[in-house]
Amino acid sequence: MRKFLMSLFIAMLLLTACAPKAGSPMTATSLPTTPPPTATSSPTSPPPTATPTRTPAPTPTSAVSPCKLPPTYSDDVALGIPRADWYLPSIGTVKAVVLFVDFPDAPAQKSPEEVFAIVNPGAVEFFDHVSYGKMHLELVPHLKWLRLSQPSAHYGEAIRSGQGHDAFMQEAVDLADPEVDFSDADMLLVLANPDATAPEFGPAAPRTSIRTAEGEITSGVTSGNDLLYWGFRWLNHEMGHSLSLVDLYAFDATWENQSDDPYAASRFTGIWSLMNDIGQKAPEYFAFERWQLGWLDDEQISCQTSGERTTTISAIEREGGTKAVMVPLGKTSALVVESRRAMGYDKAIPKEGALVYVVDTSIRTGYGPIQVLPIRSDDPLFENAPLAKGESLTYCGITVTNVKADANSDEVQVSIPETGPQCEAEN
Repeated sequence: MRKFLMSLFIAMLLLTACAPKAGSPMTATSLPTTPPPTATSSPTSPPPTATPTRTPAPTPTSAVSPCKLPPTYSDDVALGIPRADWYLPSIGTVKAVVLFVDFPDAPAQKSPEEVFAIVNPGAVEFFDHVSYGKMHLELVPHLKWLRLSQPSAHYGEAIRSGQGHDAFMQEAVDLADPEVDFSDADMLLVLANPDATAPEFGPAAPRTSIRTAEGEITSGVTSGNDLLYWGFRWLNHEMGHSLSLVDLYAFDATWENQSDDPYAASRFTGIWSLMNDIGQKAPEYFAFERWQLGWLDDEQISCQTSGERTTTISAIEREGGTKAVMVPLGKTSALVVESRRAMGYDKAIPKEGALVYVVDTSIRTGYGPIQVLPIRSDDPLFENAPLAKGESLTYCGITVTNVKADANSDEVQVSIPETGPQCEAEN
């Protein structure tokens, strides 16, 4: 009898230990009402309890087709999808051979290593971040000053034409060719003595033909005196052109008719994207630019053509999640909504929220192919443009409202009239 009672007691203990406790992960009441902690948790903290999640079905390519605005080529660069095949690769490792040149009237006082440090590793790390690791820039320097044949002013003038720029780069390659292997170079980067006041600036050549002993290089970038001012972001801007991206600042306030308005050059996108102003507070590329480069997948774009829909968009500065809501306005134009946060290279932005802008791929580089909304005379740099929770704007009859926001995302409601957008892009 004693053995039987003892066995019964042990069995009861085992049944009690195995029974689910109230509120445990085995009960329906245990499902959390908020998402589990993100990677911002301390590495020393225990991992959060895994909870079942529903994986959304991939967005069919046909669903985003209306938002894949075609490029209009009147220049060597253009917004639009797909990119032409002559551009620099945007996925994988991109190798750039780096040459250093100075001039008879402006011999270098800095070492090649000092000048190289202006762009490396800063430019490399920027591309690693904004591409979400999909593109890695490999800079291969030939750490030796190459003395060009003409005074610095000659090259300062040469870079203002495609032919002159090509000749500049070709001369540098001819001097280096006996010592440098260009066989697997995707791009040529020529860093000129930055203390020489000419060349004043450094342009990109997205479509060029530079001859080397090992073959042809079809993409090149050269630096100028402004490298000392812009730092490594200069290279990310110019290589943006080599990747296909357009200038977002206004040419008529810079190259054509110098304006007395200090904000005129930035009147299209203000502080947003270094393809506008390299030194501004929000240099990370727009969602549309990243989609064009293949750094965002189709399933990360919500292409809305009708009705009312609420979508959660995660901050563009972080990897993963839906990154933009796009509403086609016409064959070459669309309204875009993305989430911006003061993190990554955008850490200095003065206001967070849902940023709304219009893309029109029929508008040439330098003439406003992207326009941030809303346009307000009291906010010339669009520093307060992002919609915070509860704020909304209406454009072409389309109303965008930020209905909910947290540290990493915005939940936006986009309402399109039954008759569709009431206008096309008005840049």
